[in-house]
Amino acid sequence: MIEYFIHKNNIGEDWDRFVKSHPGGNAFQISLFYDFYHSTEEFRPYFCIARNTFSKKILGGFLFVIQRKGSRIPFRYFKRSLIIGGPLIPTNNDKILDGLLKVYSDFTRSKAIYSEIRNLYSWSDQIDVFLKNGFKYEAHLNYQIGLENRDVIADFSSSKRRQIKKGLQNGAVILSNPNINQVYDFYRILADLYNKKINKPLPKWSFFKAFNEKIVEAGAGKYLLVQYNNKIIGGIMLPLYQDKMAYEWYVAGLDKQYKNIYPSVLATWAGIDFAMKSGMASFDFMGAGVPSHAYGVREFKSKFGGQILNYGRFTNSHFKVFHWVIKIFLKIYSKNP
Repeated sequence: MIEYFIHKNNIGEDWDRFVKSHPGGNAFQISLFYDFYHSTEEFRPYFCIARNTFSKKILGGFLFVIQRKGSRIPFRYFKRSLIIGGPLIPTNNDKILDGLLKVYSDFTRSKAIYSEIRNLYSWSDQIDVFLKNGFKYEAHLNYQIGLENRDVIADFSSSKRRQIKKGLQNGAVILSNPNINQVYDFYRILADLYNKKINKPLPKWSFFKAFNEKIVEAGAGKYLLVQYNNKIIGGIMLPLYQDKMAYEWYVAGLDKQYKNIYPSVLATWAGIDFAMKSGMASFDFMGAGVPSHAYGVREFKSKFGGQILNYGRFTNSHFKVFHWVIKIFLKIYSKNP
């Protein structure tokens, strides 16, 4: 017998043993991320669990968060449910996947406008199970770099190798253990980038502060910042998963203001270099856009020599009309900052 349920508290060691033994285990599914999200203002974490009724052994599940996408009207009403790197199920077990999605949808449909699953591995054999439960598949690209036993830098484009060398020669320094004030300076760069160029809501400072307190201090993440003339001009935020993967979650740099330093290039290189020197197997760029749309970020990431992947994403509109209105609004908002 299998029981399916939503758990509102941190499961801890039992869950982490399950995640670490699963071939699809990743940084975003460990219980430490529950504590991290719980410490923020905009995210509320939950577990969706499949468990043997008698032995209480965890058979499958995932960590998910309900996110309020901003504090300004109308963003404060835009709640979504986000699953990164899940679900985790026994190989090709459609029954457990189906049970998890059913109990998850029943719980979430009254709490979020839509759900989004960001895949970190392929679900090609189970797409029908997702479709059956109201999810829609959308192609979405990503890049990963294998770091083991090879000269990673040799695969960078010649322009990126030149920019890294020039930025360092011109006086840029990589800070591997920045203080919280320096992390805040990086956050200010990110906030300005999202407000003026990306035109999408960025999590509040509490999100980045909690990442430092809960993830970095536990050794499961890293901030690497680019400093020039004692000023923070760029950086990268990296979740880490054992010796397997480093993830580029947020990255930014003052590229226009410091054209001969190339802070975004140096921040990206710093993340890859740190992962390689730390014995990580791979570096994940965490997204390269929709294949049918031109995307400058994808072009930028492609210059670092990774393998392009298309694991895609799943979305489920719990309030279809409202979700449609939100997408239209966000398109207009992005064109009119």
